[in-house]
Amino acid sequence: MNKKLKSYPVAIAFFALIGLFVNDTGILAPEKYSQYVDALLALLIAAGIISSPGHGKGYGDK
Repeated sequence: MNKKLKSYPVAIAFFALIGLFVNDTGILAPEKYSQYVDALLALLIAAGIISSPGHGKGYGDK
């Protein structure tokens, strides 16, 4: 169970939940929230952290 909690899909789901909470509570305007998410995703893609699952195993558990 501990190994599953440290996997990429769980981390992505956790950060998505935080993003939904921030958006629903109105801490950030929806336009700003969208800009921050787009910038973060562009940074992760440029760093090679987010990759195409067609070129390997993707985010599958080990």
